[in-house]
Amino acid sequence: MVEAVQRYVPGYTLHQEVQFDDIPESEPVFIEGLGYRHGLKTTVLLQVIGAGHYLPEYAGNLDIMTSAARATAERMVSLRIPK
Repeated sequence: MVEAVQRYVPGYTLHQEVQFDDIPESEPVFIEGLGYRHGLKTTVLLQVIGAGHYLPEYAGNLDIMTSAARATAERMVSLRIPK
């Protein structure tokens, strides 16, 4: 998935390996809005360095949203069936 995102957001990197933790039913954790939960907890730490065109490089979160929207629009146009 990282490689797919990097095609439209070159500054996107996985900061470290994905982490999986089993939260036992006997020791549930509290999640705001959901209450106490148990099961598999997945942690993904990533970094996005912006292109620095109009915004500073640390504003990578805005670059990824804009780039994802553009990639989605381009895909929608490419899949459009002529009438």
